[in-house]
Amino acid sequence: AGVMRAPRDRHRDRTDRVCVAILLGVIVGALAATYQQRSWAGAGREVVSTIGFEESGRRADRTGDAMMDPGGALALTPEPAMPTDVSVDPKLRELVLKTRSKDRGEVMLGLANGVMICQNTKICWWDGGNILQSFLEVTWRRLGVRNLILAVLDDETETYMAKHWPDVPTFRSDLKIPDAQQGTHPANKVSTLKYDLLRQFIATGTGVLITDLDLVYVSNPFENLHRDADIEGQTDGFSREWAHGKFGGIDDKTMGWGGGGLYAQVFTINVGCMYVRPTARSTMLMARVAHRMATEQAWDQQVFNEECMFPAHGEQKTGLVSIRILDYLKFANSKTFFRSERNRFIPGDKSAKSDTPIMIHMNYHPDKHKRMLCLIARYHDGKLNACDDFPGGSEPGT
Repeated sequence: AGVMRAPRDRHRDRTDRVCVAILLGVIVGALAATYQQRSWAGAGREVVSTIGFEESGRRADRTGDAMMDPGGALALTPEPAMPTDVSVDPKLRELVLKTRSKDRGEVMLGLANGVMICQNTKICWWDGGNILQSFLEVTWRRLGVRNLILAVLDDETETYMAKHWPDVPTFRSDLKIPDAQQGTHPANKVSTLKYDLLRQFIATGTGVLITDLDLVYVSNPFENLHRDADIEGQTDGFSREWAHGKFGGIDDKTMGWGGGGLYAQVFTINVGCMYVRPTARSTMLMARVAHRMATEQAWDQQVFNEECMFPAHGEQKTGLVSIRILDYLKFANSKTFFRSERNRFIPGDKSAKSDTPIMIHMNYHPDKHKRMLCLIARYHDGKLNACDDFPGGSEPGT
């Protein structure tokens, strides 16, 4: 026989049951609210197109992370979807998918014509020297960058590559230099083609490191990218402030009390060393630049920076990409290396190992090939003082 409980014990049991019921109700209610919130977020948000890497290629993965009220401002101006109107050359697509890196799906893309070979010194402006050969000697042969594709733009370069560098993946583009660029500098003519090419590469879901040839890679640049922005580019700036941006000011005394004001200054991105993530915003940027190069005579790097860095205003759809500036001391232009930060790099036998750059771009000096050779000797052949006698500028004593 059981023991009869006191009335106080029975009252405690009822109280416990009521508390349990209330607790269960709270938990169920919270779960229902969370489910409803996620349903609203999924129904109300325009999903940003991202690129997911697969063995068979990249695909558009329409997913998003942020939860938001369906009535938010994003519903009024949705995030862009990846454009689907880009036509990719079938042979180029096959080459890209075959060549890009297996881990991240990325390629290095260079453009070359007979000017870079410089067999005719009248058409190159750096006192002779085969820039294409020196670039490939370092990038392909010494560093072993195998996800390199070279777009050859004329018969001379195609023949040269087949004879001297048959293992380097090449592609003969059928893109034509726009009529608007006739009469411009030969280097500018070549550069105008890169933006349509980049659109095609991006359409395959491939990340692209676009590279000029008048530079020397000291180490593999793919090992030193952040990949957190649409555009990750080398700066033409030669100090921390010029590379990263700074404020200037005005003092208009005719305004009296309100005569002060600030403005932002930052050096341009160099399109000769720039990583482009395969995003909707980056491909739309390339489309805008390609359109302008096809319709107006202009320097492509200036056009690119106008479209990339100026804020959107009125009907002008600029300023829509995210930007990262590569470390100006690691991805250095030649003014940084030979002039503004000379004491950091020269003399070579006094330079700290921690100051070793990843790349040096000969964009500030006309004796491009001679400086490339000294850098190859220093960083790849161990001749530490090979560059010490070069002046800071283009003239002796500078």
